[in-house]
Amino acid sequence: MSFSSIGEVKLAVGDPSRAEADIVVLGIHEGADPTAVTEALDKAAGGALRRAIETKDFKGEANEALLLYPTQGPARRILLVGLGKQAGLTRERIRSSAATAARRCRDLGVARACAFLFGQGTEISAEEAAEAFVEGALLGTFQYVEFKTKDREKIKTLGTLEILVPDERIRSAAEGGFSRARAVGLAVNYVRTLAAHPGNHATPSFLAAEAERLAADPARSLRCTIFDRAKMKDLGMGALLGVAKGSHEEPRFILLEYSAGDPGASTVAVVGKGLTFDAGGISIKPSAKMEDMKFDMCGGAAVLGIMSVLKEAGVKVNVVGAVPATENLPGGGAYKPGDILRSYSGKTIEIQNCDAEGRLILADALSYVARVHKPAAIVDMATLTGAVVIALGHYGAGLLSNDEPLAARIEDASKRSGDRLWRLPIWEEMNDHLKSDFADLKNIGDASAGGGTIIGGAFLGNFVDGIPWAHIDIAGTAYWEKDRPHLPKGPSGYGVRLIVDLLRHWGG
Repeated sequence: MSFSSIGEVKLAVGDPSRAEADIVVLGIHEGADPTAVTEALDKAAGGALRRAIETKDFKGEANEALLLYPTQGPARRILLVGLGKQAGLTRERIRSSAATAARRCRDLGVARACAFLFGQGTEISAEEAAEAFVEGALLGTFQYVEFKTKDREKIKTLGTLEILVPDERIRSAAEGGFSRARAVGLAVNYVRTLAAHPGNHATPSFLAAEAERLAADPARSLRCTIFDRAKMKDLGMGALLGVAKGSHEEPRFILLEYSAGDPGASTVAVVGKGLTFDAGGISIKPSAKMEDMKFDMCGGAAVLGIMSVLKEAGVKVNVVGAVPATENLPGGGAYKPGDILRSYSGKTIEIQNCDAEGRLILADALSYVARVHKPAAIVDMATLTGAVVIALGHYGAGLLSNDEPLAARIEDASKRSGDRLWRLPIWEEMNDHLKSDFADLKNIGDASAGGGTIIGGAFLGNFVDGIPWAHIDIAGTAYWEKDRPHLPKGPSGYGVRLIVDLLRHWGG
């Protein structure tokens, strides 16, 4: 697999006014007085910065960018990037502005860019600023080029991005955030690459092979177990196998276990929906935009990305990653409305809509990790319902939970990581709409119930054996229709930054 981002990212002590680079990047706040760094670079460039600001060709508004070609000084180009107002600067704005800068450098195809770290002189720490900057730069320059065969020589890349800080003290303070963001940013782009793969390539077996490849690297401290159809049948995973019946592709149940190396460490389970293609089964979807249903495995892809980076991110808890993987197609053997499936938990499920399949495969995965691994908490991520897009648009995921402390932890991680979400309730009476006349549960709520995202979460809550659990519906955030600076159009890799942050702060 391949994706195009930045060849190398470095952190170094340096003076932008003396940097010999193809391009020097400087962030400027809107309406702020010139800093010593700005004045030094302006002097070296023969007043080019001052003229751009005086003529109001550049105002410093967030994500504004102006390219200058100085007639003197060591830098061949200078890129001014707006940071917005200095008061209230956020890590998210640094991510976005860094993405704007890095993408402009990439589009120029420069070999070496130097950027003075954004956020200095504000309330944001050097560690936080470096983390946000590197994440923004890596995420913003992502390009999926795996199947491009024509004009590959025209694909532009950024060779090296060197982030400069004024002295060794700040470099030392920034190092932790820099290193962590470099690892996590690459993991997000790996997940984007998995998700962008077409369904005829990214099959359940393909995801299983990726999990085995990750675990083969001893530096990751991972152990991989793959269940095939026969093993799942022996275990009684009838819900997952029911969904898989319509496809010729073999289903897989993927388990990755991370050991933190501390015998007293807690265990947290992370479960991701791995529908590698969802046509809706017998309840077939409309043909318009059905090609996007290759993204129905974004939750599962995110789990692989999370597990790949736990060691580098310094996570100190044990983690179990589970991905139930299958297709949902309307083959001759496909499950039908009215069928009753017996899940791994023993609960029976009446099928009323074959396109509500994600909750079925998650039911078996949740029950398995709850009963076999007995974790302190379970978090699942799934492109579960279109209803969450109606509720929250494409700006945040839906969070549902049976445990207040766990929900609070996740909300805190969301604020730090920039993977936004909003909590929705699971009212007790929602479960009344899942009662079946013929089985223990039905897989969709009553037509009059509404609240499809909440009903979906309520269904999943029946399979966690009372363990603290949270469900994150990522149907609106897993992939984007529009381009944003650090969230290019296409798969977003949502959930990697969120869950890694959650796990990294688990003991804090």
